[in-house]
Amino acid sequence: MPGNEVTIIGAEIGGLTAALALQHCDIPVRVFEQARELGEIGAGLHLSPNGMKVLVALGLGDAIERIRFQPEALAMRHYVTGTAFFENPFDDAFRARFGAPFYGFHRADLHRMLHDAVIANDPHCIVVNKRLAALSEHDDVVELEFADGERHPATVLVGADGVHSTVRTLRHSDLRATFTGHVAYRGMVHRDAVAPGLVAPMMNVWAGPGAHVVAYYVRRGELLNYVALTEEDHWETENWTTPADKHTLAQRFSDWNPTVRALIDHTQEDQCYKWALLVRDPLPSWSSARTTLLGDAAHPMVPYLAQGSVMAIEDAWVLAHTLAQHADAAVALKAYEQARLERTANVQRAAWKQGQLNHAVGSGDDIASRGDGGGFADSAWLYGYDVCALYPL
Repeated sequence: MPGNEVTIIGAEIGGLTAALALQHCDIPVRVFEQARELGEIGAGLHLSPNGMKVLVALGLGDAIERIRFQPEALAMRHYVTGTAFFENPFDDAFRARFGAPFYGFHRADLHRMLHDAVIANDPHCIVVNKRLAALSEHDDVVELEFADGERHPATVLVGADGVHSTVRTLRHSDLRATFTGHVAYRGMVHRDAVAPGLVAPMMNVWAGPGAHVVAYYVRRGELLNYVALTEEDHWETENWTTPADKHTLAQRFSDWNPTVRALIDHTQEDQCYKWALLVRDPLPSWSSARTTLLGDAAHPMVPYLAQGSVMAIEDAWVLAHTLAQHADAAVALKAYEQARLERTANVQRAAWKQGQLNHAVGSGDDIASRGDGGGFADSAWLYGYDVCALYPL
């Protein structure tokens, strides 16, 4: 449908990737973001080969190399001894098998890279301080109304506005969320704050009873990002920026491996945050004739397979493909949904299963007993998926 503008709500990683992919197809696009200015949460993330291939295909290979960190392996470790149950290397053989590397990023760096690429193509593409208040879908247009009273017509509307999506709420009603009983704490530490060599240059996962901790380098190895996931009964605030008491966190992991304790100890008081992990059932459908969803707005998932951002990136590429292939918006959005529903639902379920496995040390069905990492070990279905080959632009 080249020539008809696509409107995206949300300038996060998925929304910006979708904008860049649409630009690649010469489809006009406008992105509206409710924040007053673009600035990302200072957290880390990983992109596996299935997401990396998309970004490289969009011309970002050189920019990626300037901001990434490549871990040597995924290491699943005992929570006290630190002994690795197994290591899955991210070496040349891994890259050859899956067609792309496995990289770690500071979220702000990745976000800035995508923003700059979109703006380089169209300086007016992204509009900030625009909070969607209402929408009305008609046969030939979606009428948008923003909180400041401005109205905007959209030929196609894409809700890429995250787990608490306004577009989803206005079109589909909100998803029922169930507290998992898992709470995540996150922090970031400069590499110079800890003893040299204390944290191996890997994606390190310490798995213990009722908890696990993930730690890895970002920003070319300058920073260490960690997430500590534990089971709690009374915390259901799903907000990444809620401050946490690092001393409470330190007490919870006081009998864990010295590396875990050192990361928590060296976290600045104002750099520790917590949020509840809520699970939502996959949607049976997320598109109408002119409106669709992307990323966490369509299929929010727990982080145990590190696939939330990757699924949004895959979505973005497939959406651009179907809109470029079909002149009829309804046909394009239906094709997009059909291409993504089963894939994303499978990843949602597998991510929750991985979280349960990570917390099952000593149960008889744990990582130590099995000698593998569940979904991480059986990675061909996940990392080998190639949207660029399946849905060429």
